[in-house]
Amino acid sequence: MVSPSRPGRTRRIVLVAAGAAAAAAVGAALYQDLARQGGFAADTRPCALVSAQTARLVAGPVERVEDGSTCTWPGPGPQPVLQVRVTRLGTPQAREGFRLVKEEVPPGKTGPMTAELTDFGDEAFSRIRYPGAGRRVTSEIWFRRGDVVVAVRYAPVDGDIDPAHAGAYEVAAEAAARLRQGVSAK
Repeated sequence: MVSPSRPGRTRRIVLVAAGAAAAAAVGAALYQDLARQGGFAADTRPCALVSAQTARLVAGPVERVEDGSTCTWPGPGPQPVLQVRVTRLGTPQAREGFRLVKEEVPPGKTGPMTAELTDFGDEAFSRIRYPGAGRRVTSEIWFRRGDVVVAVRYAPVDGDIDPAHAGAYEVAAEAAARLRQGVSAK
């Protein structure tokens, strides 16, 4: 025998189902928003992006110094040998900041040599900064992944361009791989 229908019960089932659907829609929207922002919920520590082994190969046996968003391996004189800087912004601000850095024309006789890169994140480029008075040639690799912008600068003491580019590339590749693995505040 079929029990008689209860009008209140049907209305409660419909309300519960509607509430669950609304909660699922809000959750999906929040998840998509995090994905658009790059999914980095915390600031990334710059020294966590480079292993001690890689830093030693590139910068030599120097202790790193972390100061907020910058990790530096000091060198002789006023200029560090290796520097990794990490900035986390909203994705639109990260895109705009990245664009401005890329279009920047640093002081110097020859200006930057800029090359587009595809191996690091949403967008990336490299350039060589030629030395001014008291400075060394510096290779820079900048990349953006979601809401995080990473700048790697390598200025070998000998001033040779090829090792400068190779060292910056190696450090940037490791930093990008660690970001893909979800390294943040470790």
